[in-house]
Amino acid sequence: MIIGFDAKRAFHNFSGLGNYSRLLINSLSNLYKDDKYLLYTPNYKPHLLHDFVNDNCKIVTPQGITSWLPASFWRTFFMANHINAQNVDIFHGLSGELPVSKLKMPKVVTVHDLIFMRFPEYYAAFDRKMYEKKFKHACNVADKIIAISKQTADDCIHFLGADARKIEIAYQSCDPIFFTPIKNEDVSKKYNLPARFILCIGTIEKRKNLLNLVKALPFIAEDVSLVAIGGKTAYTTQIEEYVKEHNLSHRVKLMHNVAFRDFPAFYFAAAAFVYPSVFEGFGIPILEALAVGTPVATSNISSMPEVGGNAALYFDPYNVEDIAEKTNLLLHDKETVENLNSYRIVQLERLSIKNTAKNVNAVYHSI
Repeated sequence: MIIGFDAKRAFHNFSGLGNYSRLLINSLSNLYKDDKYLLYTPNYKPHLLHDFVNDNCKIVTPQGITSWLPASFWRTFFMANHINAQNVDIFHGLSGELPVSKLKMPKVVTVHDLIFMRFPEYYAAFDRKMYEKKFKHACNVADKIIAISKQTADDCIHFLGADARKIEIAYQSCDPIFFTPIKNEDVSKKYNLPARFILCIGTIEKRKNLLNLVKALPFIAEDVSLVAIGGKTAYTTQIEEYVKEHNLSHRVKLMHNVAFRDFPAFYFAAAAFVYPSVFEGFGIPILEALAVGTPVATSNISSMPEVGGNAALYFDPYNVEDIAEKTNLLLHDKETVENLNSYRIVQLERLSIKNTAKNVNAVYHSI
């Protein structure tokens, strides 16, 4: 088969959607070497992260007069002409979008989440409308919709009116660096980390609910600190003010510029990973922590139980005492941790990149 991808995110986004795109393309092209993969992007500049491109992949950029078009305009209206002219068997939009212009071949779209519809207050009105229009169009014209969790599948039906018969769930995986042995790099010294700490990773925004984890600290042993890694938002200020007012500065370390390559070492150094988010399309930090071998406690709602399975503890993210209770179990109850760890390998296999690639390839063959 010749499979075309909307690969803009793979080449230009160096976090969530970009990671998903690069990992999936690389895994498919490694597993199914006889297929050919055309990677469509409005522009291309070499980057260290572009080592995902194998020999059976070809990067396709605008040619001739179309190379002068704005990137978004080419991608929306003119990319389809290139795809139709290159005998593509299946086209896959990796980030909730498909071209407006008609494609002649079967189409697949991956939808990661509909947070902009579930939590509209976090988005500008124009952005919300634009995303809704793009996602509805993609789900309407796609022959198959890949949802990265059952939560996302349900949201596609509820918010977009997507045809349930089109939807297939193919869980995503995490970067291979979380499955490889941790290098003996002393991140504790490099980042001046506390001697014993619980870790939370994710943009520091209201939906991630970090404040309730901070509020749980007084119910957790005094010698345990909290290290939270994530981009700043207005919500960060709210947390900083609470920390100061409640004399918790010695126990809370907020970090905003940590290199991704150091994340596995952070997970490895942490006594536990605690993820109190109230909503996720998937919740990839849970999987990253499990891959490293760090015990996990997370929310009992949204997609979190799908990702953690039997290998994580669950709490009510709105209940501070419950967060503290489950965190304390991870910190002090060896039997609980050993029981969770006995399910870890099964869960990691279920969410392996090999399984993701196999499930996605099965979707291709089904159409």
